[in-house]
Amino acid sequence: MAALEREIETYNRELSTLLAQQGKYALIKGSDLVGTFDSYQDALTAGFQKFGLEPFLVKLIAATGHVACFTRALQPCQA
Repeated sequence: MAALEREIETYNRELSTLLAQQGKYALIKGSDLVGTFDSYQDALTAGFQKFGLEPFLVKLIAATGHVACFTRALQPCQA
């Protein structure tokens, strides 16, 4: 399983409930929603206090995610 894959699955599973707190940040470890926080820094601090250097996810609660589009069809520079 890829890094944080379980945490992302947990976020997606809990999203319908989390949307009531849209704009806050979710702290997730494995399959557990640890809590929600008003700021990214608060969630990150709580994650490090609770889990140390073990991986955990802090994610902005939003109805839609940021989509980045990448392509391999690059054209040479016309300089």
